Amino acid sequence: MRTQVRESVEKDKTKELLSLPNSCQGEIDLKYDHPALRRLLAQGDRLLEQPGVKLIFSGRNRIGVITFTRADGQTVELVIKEFRIVGIDRFKTIFRASKAKRAWDGARHLIAAQIPTPPPVAYLEVKKGFGVEKAWFITERVKEAEEIRELLRLKRGEELKSLLKDLAAFLRGLHRQRIHHRDLSDGNILVEEKRGVRAFYLLDTNRLRKKRKLSSLAAVKSLIRVGVPPSYQRYFLECYFHQSPPPYLWWCWYKIAKGTFNFYLRFKKFIGLRKVAQRLRIQ
Repeated sequence: MRTQVRESVEKDKTKELLSLPNSCQGEIDLKYDHPALRRLLAQGDRLLEQPGVKLIFSGRNRIGVITFTRADGQTVELVIKEFRIVGIDRFKTIFRASKAKRAWDGARHLIAAQIPTPPPVAYLEVKKGFGVEKAWFITERVKEAEEIRELLRLKRGEELKSLLKDLAAFLRGLHRQRIHHRDLSDGNILVEEKRGVRAFYLLDTNRLRKKRKLSSLAAVKSLIRVGVPPSYQRYFLECYFHQSPPPYLWWCWYKIAKGTFNFYLRFKKFIGLRKVAQRLRIQ
């Protein structure tokens, strides 16, 4: 049985409820609570169209960046992610929290567990009827971190082994705390290197769950989305399990699950599943 992440942050006194014009509501971290940010958030569905916001991605969801001065005087960049809520996704918000709210709860849970993630600033949503019509999740940008995707493509030999060893240790620690991210793709893991020290940050926390018990079956399966080159996959599993060779059962399970997942991706691309879902307005 899984435990809802938001239960662990419910009594947290470092945040405050937001109630803004245009039926907008959400929560904000008190460290970032400033009249200028509240004025920005009050723009609601025009949030990403405001002066100073640079749109860096536009697709199923939109992402923008803006420079902001915190209450302590430090200037930072904020990342604003707008969730597109249509079709089945909008219907689901009648019964459960929006992706923005779940991303906020997941990020705050990681912070509480001392697992790096871009600091969560606020989330905002606009409700229509019983569901959520629009939602936004705002974090502080980790400037010197980059997606692990490119590093996995470019590094080879001992450099790649060093990266994989550190990554395996990080993910092993995550799973020991019974945290199931549920979307450990290359684009959702950032790497920061400073003075020879490597740190990892987790993104897209809206699917994250704190489990009462995280099985090895689920833990190993969660690793398959990480784009480890085929010739280094056994080494990655060795590092994860601290055992060489890796346990035969889990090595076989990893290869089967990864092969099945890769086939699904190719099949989805072949039939254009995402475009079909968008035409039917179910995604």
